[in-house]
Parts: sequence; C-alpha cells; structure tokens
Amino acid sequence: MNKHDEALTDIEESITLNPGNFKALRTRARIHLHLENLEGSVADFKAALEQAKFEDSIAEVRSLQAELKKAEAALKRSKTKDYYKILGVPRECTETEIKKAYRKESLIHHPDKGGDEEKFKLVAEAFAVLSDPQRRQRYDMGEEDSEYGGGGMGGMDPRDFSDLFAQFGGGMPPGFGGGGFHSFHSHGGGRGGFPF
Repeated sequence: MNKHDEALTDIEESITLNPGNFKALRTRARIHLHLENLEGSVADFKAALEQAKFEDSIAEVRSLQAELKKAEAALKRSKTKDYYKILGVPRECTETEIKKAYRKESLIHHPDKGGDEEKFKLVAEAFAVLSDPQRRQRYDMGEEDSEYGGGGMGGMDPRDFSDLFAQFGGGMPPGFGGGGFHSFHSHGGGRGGFPF
C-alpha cells in the first residue's frame, strides 16, 4: 500500500513489545531500505540476522544474509555516485530505458549544445557502466568497478568514451581529449551535427 511511514510506526511498537522478534526487525529493515535510511536498514538486518542465528533458523539466516548484503551495497553506493539518479532512471530500468535516458541527458548537457561539460562526463560515465550488464551487476552489488584499474573519470578507460560517442556518429567531444582521439568536430559531431 506504500504507507511506509505508518508501517514504520506500527513495526516500532511491535519491536518495543518483543525486541527479539527477528521478523519484526527484518520488516523494519525493509521499510528503512525503502525510505533510504540505509544505515538503519543495515543495523536492523544485522540484528535480525543475529537473532535468526540464535533461533537456529537456517533458511531465514540465508535469506537475511542476502538482504543484508544488498542493504550494505546500497549504503556503499550512497556514499559514491548514483548512476541511476544521474540518468534519472529507476534501479529496475531496462536497457532501452537507459539508452533513452542517456540520449536525453546527453542533449541537455553536451558542451557543443551549451551544456555543462562535467555533468556531460558524469552522464557518459553512468551510461558506460549501466549499459554493460556485467559492470551494472558489479555496480548494483556495490563492488568497485575496477576493470580498468580505477583511473580517472570513475575508473573508466577512455576507450569506453570513444566507443560511446562512435555509437552516435561522433568522436570525442571537447574536454575529453587525449592522444590518439579524433576531435568531436572532425567526425561531423559539432554544433548541429549531434546525431540525435
């Protein structure tokens, strides 16, 4: 019913009456997760997990370990860049929605269109990670995306950007320079030439 604040009030009363109920702690952890109170969520999942272990509830322990891992990954992500927010898409978005959002945000922030170059780089970085199923999975699990050694621009290899812009018929835009890259204008991707 999406009445998370009311549910939180109710579950806190339940926990006050029975502090050792791991199911109530798990429910509160899930509510905190939905409300993006990630530290509270992680703390409650840990408490629920300890109680489930004490009660020797093996199936529940496995389930809680998986939920705790997801909550910890969300907490870790919250302290870094949120690629989903950068593109303006929900976490459960499809590949098509990611591409559509990328095109929209690229047009808004592209330096040749009067946009902010730093925001444009973030949009391109977010797209490079979220459009690659393996990199997206690692990102969703809160793992470092160190495929290229964690260098500049969020650990992305410049080849990612080169491939990215080639998909849209242009080379690298100004500010993405670097030896060996053609300028964005030399591929007809200058003002008025952006392919979408």
